[in-house]
Amino acid sequence: MLLCGILSSVYTHAEQSATQLVTHIEQEISLANLWINGVDRKVETLMIQKNGQIYIECNVFKTLDINESHFSRDSTNLNYCLLSKAPIKTEIDDALQALKIELPAEYFEGSDYNQKLILPDRANFGGFLNYETYYGRDNANKEFSALAELGIFHDYWLFDNQMLYRDTEMGAKTTRLSTNFDIRFPEHFLKVTVGDNTSIFNSLLSSYRFGGINIGSDFTDRPDFIYWNVPTLKGSATLPSTVDLFINGVNMYQQKVTPGYYALQSGAAIQQGGQAQIVVEDVLGNRTVQSFPIYINNRLLKTGLNEYNFSLGKMRYNYNEENNDYREFFTNVYYRRGLSSSTTLGTNIGYSDDISNLSLLWTQAISQYAVLDYSLTASRSHEQTAYSNALSLSRDTSTYSLGLMSKYNDRNFKALGYLDYIDLTKMDNLVYLNLFQVPWINNLNFNYVERKYYQTDQRNNPDAQIISLGLFKNINKQTTFSMNYFKNLSGTKNDGFSLGLSYSFDHAKKAYVDHDTSADMTRLRYVQNSVLGENFDYALGVNRVGSDYSYNAYGLWKTNQGDMSLTHDQSDHYHNTQFDYRGALVFLDNKFSFTKYVDNGFALVNIDGYKDVDITRSLSLVGKTNDKGYLFIHDIIPYVHYDLAFDHNQLPLEDVFTHSKKRVVALNQRGYVVDFPVYKTKTVIVKLLDENQQTFKQGSIVYVSTVQNDKYPIDEEGKVYLYGLKPDKYDLLIKTQGGRSCNTLLDISNNEAQQSQIYNLVCR
Repeated sequence: MLLCGILSSVYTHAEQSATQLVTHIEQEISLANLWINGVDRKVETLMIQKNGQIYIECNVFKTLDINESHFSRDSTNLNYCLLSKAPIKTEIDDALQALKIELPAEYFEGSDYNQKLILPDRANFGGFLNYETYYGRDNANKEFSALAELGIFHDYWLFDNQMLYRDTEMGAKTTRLSTNFDIRFPEHFLKVTVGDNTSIFNSLLSSYRFGGINIGSDFTDRPDFIYWNVPTLKGSATLPSTVDLFINGVNMYQQKVTPGYYALQSGAAIQQGGQAQIVVEDVLGNRTVQSFPIYINNRLLKTGLNEYNFSLGKMRYNYNEENNDYREFFTNVYYRRGLSSSTTLGTNIGYSDDISNLSLLWTQAISQYAVLDYSLTASRSHEQTAYSNALSLSRDTSTYSLGLMSKYNDRNFKALGYLDYIDLTKMDNLVYLNLFQVPWINNLNFNYVERKYYQTDQRNNPDAQIISLGLFKNINKQTTFSMNYFKNLSGTKNDGFSLGLSYSFDHAKKAYVDHDTSADMTRLRYVQNSVLGENFDYALGVNRVGSDYSYNAYGLWKTNQGDMSLTHDQSDHYHNTQFDYRGALVFLDNKFSFTKYVDNGFALVNIDGYKDVDITRSLSLVGKTNDKGYLFIHDIIPYVHYDLAFDHNQLPLEDVFTHSKKRVVALNQRGYVVDFPVYKTKTVIVKLLDENQQTFKQGSIVYVSTVQNDKYPIDEEGKVYLYGLKPDKYDLLIKTQGGRSCNTLLDISNNEAQQSQIYNLVCR
């Protein structure tokens, strides 16, 4: 029996509607401290013992993250739940004044720690006009070009049109680069594009431009979604526990879990293979360890995940020269699926009037050691069948990365978008090895590149074979040294060294010197470069080639209205000058502004006409509001949380606001309006009359329906002074000393009344 004090012995009455019989059941009510699976949860509850069974208050389960549906309620008192049933085990500890309960894992609520899908905000209606102008002139030629990109957006769609104007020695010409309409369905990882587009990127497949319709998954573009084979750690715990993932003895991930079933997404930063260990340790020190080989790579899709793309339209050629060079009709289907954590299979099927392609795509983790990518593509053109084989093998660890890639094409192989004047490659080979954290050296790298061509009477391109070896050394915190050696094994068979030395004066100012033996060239540069959006960056340098010297200067002026750069190279025999300016005109919420070039999302922060108020993006200051009280903020990366806020301490003390921070998740090249309403408060004088048109006695209290439920006394004239009210409607409750009360409504929402105005209200 618990010594925690028997509160009472009472009789409960169970009423039966038919016979109105009353029975008396003796029960004992005690206060107990709960222990769950051997851990003192420091939670107290009332416990009832009757007829050899134990009941506790049902509402305590929510505090303990226990699923109440597993318990039956006491028929005579529905606020109590029965514990005396299998598989639950209970023990009353009189010494600790505790009730000890053992529950299996399925009785707990558990938690799903998998990544949560981030849905971007719907964009407001608006648009932008990106522009970039370029002027270049040297000894013999001059050139002017202007690029314009018009974008109009709303919700999840974007219309985009790009034009290019060029004026060279050959003449002037205007070209339409692309026109398309793009709409996203982020909850389904789906995008649909109508107009000009490029085929889906795959390192083992050829790419091409086309005009038509394109439908496909877009999760590979989203930094918020882990689409590859990062392991999901699943299990159950009966106690609060810590789950760790180790790879090759290094702790890659840790998460604390509550009792119950759990599912953990172990993070996006893991890209390596080796021996994995999952260690689960509860608060009592009990530990379980599970070991298995693993190879994590973003080419391996999560099990059951589909990557797909469907294209239909006409192939486009010479897009930067011709407006409408659309030729043969084509259709293409691309599909990959994660069959398991180590195997991803797919296919690519393309068809046009002249060329048909069929590809098999296979990505395979080789135990814990490497990942293999292989594609076999068959082509049929003009009754000729040919094949292309591509293979890559890579391994990445924290200390080295190793890989090779090889691709072989039959002589008659043609992919969609093939043109007769394109050089036909017979074989490409690449081998690389990068070593990190090498003693005395830091980083060491080796590369071998080879390309062989099919030779024809019209085209006779030389084969190429190049090897290179490089090292990188941090001498101290400010000084770095690099050395590279290359050798051309074909053609001229030349070789050479390049040496480089850099010194950092601070985080923005650096000096570089490098020398290339093959060209007998030496360069010396001084650079100032800042990551700030508004700054002046520049570089000064001198070059030596043989006995000739040249001098160069570069300047970049970065402002909120755009970026302007100027470059000049000068020698005794040559000069070259280049000027570039890029910026944008954006319009959103009936506001226009000249801003930086729109590469990512942007936002319009509006603070009701308050100028010179500091605006921050994720705690970093980005600028101040203009004279009209707003500021455009750029470079909002898609699918990333950004907290946009203003410094409310810069507002007048009498002004109030509902919130000073708002979270924004953007899509690319869309705009978002972020309003921060600020209200000017005022003192309101109200003369209150009762239903008999009499004033209330002095000392009566008026309660105002604000968040704080403020209260104010009535003075001897029957007036009450209400402070700090913003334009709104307020319910007033008047309570008199005699206990009487009545209500009335105060309406100051039009915000036109003067401070000295007296409101006469009748309380009923």
